Amino acid sequence: MKIVKFLGGLGNQLFQYAFFLALEQKFKHVKADLVDFEDYKLHNGFELETIFNIKLPEISSFERNIYTRYNGSWLWRKLRRVYNTKNAYLEESPQFTYSAKIFEDNRSHYYWGYWQHIDYINQVAPILRERLQFPPFEDAKNIHIQHLIQQQNAVSVHVRRGDYLREPLFKDICTEEYYQRSIQYMLETQESPLFIVFSNDISWCKAQFNDLNAIFVEHNTESNSFKDMQLMSQCKHHIIANSSFSWWGAWLNENPNKVVVSPQKWINDNKLDTSGLILPAFIKF
Repeated sequence: MKIVKFLGGLGNQLFQYAFFLALEQKFKHVKADLVDFEDYKLHNGFELETIFNIKLPEISSFERNIYTRYNGSWLWRKLRRVYNTKNAYLEESPQFTYSAKIFEDNRSHYYWGYWQHIDYINQVAPILRERLQFPPFEDAKNIHIQHLIQQQNAVSVHVRRGDYLREPLFKDICTEEYYQRSIQYMLETQESPLFIVFSNDISWCKAQFNDLNAIFVEHNTESNSFKDMQLMSQCKHHIIANSSFSWWGAWLNENPNKVVVSPQKWINDNKLDTSGLILPAFIKF
């Protein structure tokens, strides 16, 4: 059996789902561990089900104890030896890399990680695009913005501040200079762009981009926050942050001529190779 641990927000869940689907193409028995969402308050729960109606086969509490080390009692240690799952736990290492060996290993494993690499996605891209269909907008604000996006040369701009201002691994990457250079590039290469700005700090964005032909999206909050990604995906071009949320907003855009601008690096750790996220076709600043 193959078990994929799901955790984090929508962007991370999408990477994990791509990895899950890639495993399903190779192995018969693939299940999901969704237990963290029972009391995980940071994001909006398991959004793949609430947004896309994706229902995954879940492991039982018995399987969770057999395949993980969460329960260290003598009984479960003994049972892991009996079921030969003592070494089933496999954590992604190093992060942001692709491992072909995963698909050559027929042994049972419990996979913990984010699996953020384009090579996992490319294996199942048609299935992903078929299943990741957002529900139609029903509210007037999003319908209005959607119409503007369809009628104009819309460029999404994602600015993630808040927690990213303090997190050492992610801070000081998408700086003011990054957005200035990215926007200038779009102004020079695109005809009459309309910038659609998404952020967890819209007040900062309004002050920073006050002279732009821009719409600032600030009404999609909490359980409706996924609608920002939905609107992003309908834009023609993208300026993304070092965030899985806007990465997926750009990937879900099926415009074959889309331009995606990204930061030159994804994370403040030079030992990690993030070329599976910062793709060759991206414009990098």
